[in-house]
Amino acid sequence: MPVRKIGRRWMLLGGGAALLVPALPSLLPRGSRGQAQDTEPPRRMVVMMSEHGGIWQPFMYPDEAEASETFSHPLHPCHRGALTSRTEGGERVMTELLRAPEAAFTASIASKMNLLRGLDVPFYYGHGRHLLGNYGDMSNNHDEVTPEQQTADVVMAYSDAVYPTPPRRRLMNFGFDALSVELRDRMVGPSGGFQPVEEVSVQSIWDSVYVPPMDGETPRPAPIDAVYESYRRLESGAFGAGARLGRADRQRLTQYMDRLSDLRAAVSAMPGAMCSDVMPIAELPGRWDSRYGPESASVIHDVIVAAFMCDSSRVAVIRTTHPFSDAMESDGGYHEVAHNAAGGGGSVTDEGTLRRLHGLLLDGNRTFFRDGFLDLVGKLDAVSDGEGTMLDHSLVWWAQEAGSVTHNGDSIPVVTAGSAGGRLAVGQYYDLRDRRAEAVRGGQFGNEGRRRGACFFQWTTTYLDAFGVPRSEWQVPERRAFSAMGPNHTWMAMQYDLGALDASCDSALPLLLG
Repeated sequence: MPVRKIGRRWMLLGGGAALLVPALPSLLPRGSRGQAQDTEPPRRMVVMMSEHGGIWQPFMYPDEAEASETFSHPLHPCHRGALTSRTEGGERVMTELLRAPEAAFTASIASKMNLLRGLDVPFYYGHGRHLLGNYGDMSNNHDEVTPEQQTADVVMAYSDAVYPTPPRRRLMNFGFDALSVELRDRMVGPSGGFQPVEEVSVQSIWDSVYVPPMDGETPRPAPIDAVYESYRRLESGAFGAGARLGRADRQRLTQYMDRLSDLRAAVSAMPGAMCSDVMPIAELPGRWDSRYGPESASVIHDVIVAAFMCDSSRVAVIRTTHPFSDAMESDGGYHEVAHNAAGGGGSVTDEGTLRRLHGLLLDGNRTFFRDGFLDLVGKLDAVSDGEGTMLDHSLVWWAQEAGSVTHNGDSIPVVTAGSAGGRLAVGQYYDLRDRRAEAVRGGQFGNEGRRRGACFFQWTTTYLDAFGVPRSEWQVPERRAFSAMGPNHTWMAMQYDLGALDASCDSALPLLLG
């Protein structure tokens, strides 16, 4: 059990002699000042989820003819093609939703994106925070399942594949009602149960990830060092009673010191080489005004970029409940507009009103794409990082809560940017639906009917594989990926083969891994 973390220099001990070994750059934490400059930059991930969904498919996706290449999938033939864009009136346009001024939506950023269509959660969940595997927190799911594993972001946050050495902060979680689920007690493990990751202020996250310059000061010894010395003396029997420690107590003490060791390493972690370029952020949202919206988005993006530059954290999750539009209030607000705009299933049924409501929803999501997704992606792409930019070594992805009909999880759109250091192919439009299947429900007033697709959690498996997270760290016995397949209500009429769909969740999506 290593209690003391490896430092800059190592001692070779033996025969009563000690040999001081010089610093070995290949063993230093990534991002430390002494690290060799040709080491590959770390990979990072940001997840963004916006509320409701409900964007009609013709506005969210290109025409299916743009994905004309057929490829094999365990469930059915799927299709892909190049993800193209055009310029129009000073804007870059990929689809009717994915459009923004060229200054923000550059050709470079467009070339680093993917658009995934046809990823399904194949049962009715109402509203849910399922995006990262939090399948136990779904309203209107009458057979609600208790979470039996951590969400994918938390798995990454505690994986040596993402953090070879403990960071200052493992996970940055922004927004209301966290998407993330963690162990109640990491020392006890799964038997101790699970809980949502605590909501904290942006200021708290900033204080944990920003490393101010020392200005030549010599850092004071950490108080934890004295605890270590006391532990070593106790464990070795120096206190007399320590020699009589029982096996269970010794194991319990060892686990505690392992946790303390992780904390000590996080506190003393050296900042990344770019941290000196980070400017302090003067005003940050507090806990109750830190909801991710138009007023707070840009500064939250700055915190994330600063954390990446300081290499203080590599995983961030954002959930927004803001419509990014004030024009919906007269029609009942975001919730009512999203539900009614689906067409045919709400209290509003006339085509003119439905198209107007959908226009409001479309405008709000366009604004989020511009001021949320692209603002963060653009800031990452502006930072040089090894051979490329920080975006090149990151994965940023945005998904909506539902598909083209809110409450329903078929064809949940996933928009990505960055290749995670070349681990993911980019510049592609993937259509994972079974085009041979009969279209059902949702084909009213310009929306397209829905066709069964692939398991949404195949995407989870794909990015976990891209980041090198071992299957042993996230697979749960008798469960595929993070799927937790629920009841397939007959009114959905999607004709899924649930057994085959479930079995496919543990496979990465074909052709996406680089």
